[in-house]
Amino acid sequence: MSALREHQLRLLDLLVEFDSVCTRLGITWWIDSGTLLGAVRHGGFIPWDDDLDVCVLASDYRKIRKLLSAHLSSPYAFDCSKRGQTRLSPRFIDTGQSVLRHDPLTGAPREEKLWIDTFVLRPGNLRLKKAIDPLYGRCVRRINGSIRDGALKRIAAYMLFPVMWVAKELAIIIGKLFYRKNLLHDFGVPFYSVRRVEDIFPLGTISFEGKQFPAPADPDSYLRRIYGDYTKEPEDKSAHEIIF
Repeated sequence: MSALREHQLRLLDLLVEFDSVCTRLGITWWIDSGTLLGAVRHGGFIPWDDDLDVCVLASDYRKIRKLLSAHLSSPYAFDCSKRGQTRLSPRFIDTGQSVLRHDPLTGAPREEKLWIDTFVLRPGNLRLKKAIDPLYGRCVRRINGSIRDGALKRIAAYMLFPVMWVAKELAIIIGKLFYRKNLLHDFGVPFYSVRRVEDIFPLGTISFEGKQFPAPADPDSYLRRIYGDYTKEPEDKSAHEIIF
């Protein structure tokens, strides 16, 4: 068995645990992006993929964070910290297992706990997100220490952050009022595909590696909005940053 396949099976065990906890606590979630694509096209992991993606709603996020913090037992944890992290999304992690990966910004090897990316989706306007995200994301990453490009830029980030925070909060309000059917990744997470509420709910289930997990009601429409013609395998079959 290859090192990649061993890693995938470790992730599968983590996903089973995540599903079990969420079912017990009544948490709404579904598989997303490459994980859903793998389920539809391959019946499981995309053969060269090395991560798992799930989604939750921003309207449920505080409840989810509180429930998971209160009910998870070692070695599992819900990691919401942004300190020193290039990602700005939470993770469901197994603290007893580690992986080595290339840092997305520096390329340097770093050790991280085995994780599932838990993306938060909220109603929004894509143009507003694209306008706010680059500067907001850089401010947050400089403040949390994941971008280290000088004291002056970090000071500027601290000065600009209040303005960008207000812009983000106004965009969130606009999204709730006028774009409730469009779901976007939370601010600072640089993914710009629109998910539509009618493609997701009511949630269905899908087989992934022989197990059933929550999935969008219309996987075909959901995936086409993200990837276009997802039925064709890409020429570039590189994975993410995991080092085997």
